[in-house]
Amino acid sequence: MSIEEMNFGDYLEFIRTSKRKSLRQTAIAIGVSPQYYSEVEKTRRSVLSAERLEKLRDYLELTPEEYQTISTKAAEAHRGKNKQVPQDFADYIVERDYVMAALRTMKDMDADQEDWKRMVEEFIARKREQNGD
Repeated sequence: MSIEEMNFGDYLEFIRTSKRKSLRQTAIAIGVSPQYYSEVEKTRRSVLSAERLEKLRDYLELTPEEYQTISTKAAEAHRGKNKQVPQDFADYIVERDYVMAALRTMKDMDADQEDWKRMVEEFIARKREQNGD
């Protein structure tokens, strides 16, 4: 199975075993029970929280690419289940890698309301210019 075909749990297990870490060691390192972690890898439990994903990144010494893949797969696993984000937004974000990358960049750069407002205003101005408005 290719990485693209793996779900969150499959990729989690793949990356953990490729780093030669036991399930028990990994669970303890991120603050969950081995049973819970096993259920996550087997997709019987929901994906890990953002905080636990960060702990996993640090513990497994994930590359930026590995962390982005695991974060994307976590978002895809939430697809249709996330009650805080309207479904049409969740689908739009998950179906477009560049949107997820942009949101991640804004999050990593700690963008505030003014940053987002400026970005939207610049986008609207650029689109209007392109359309000759």
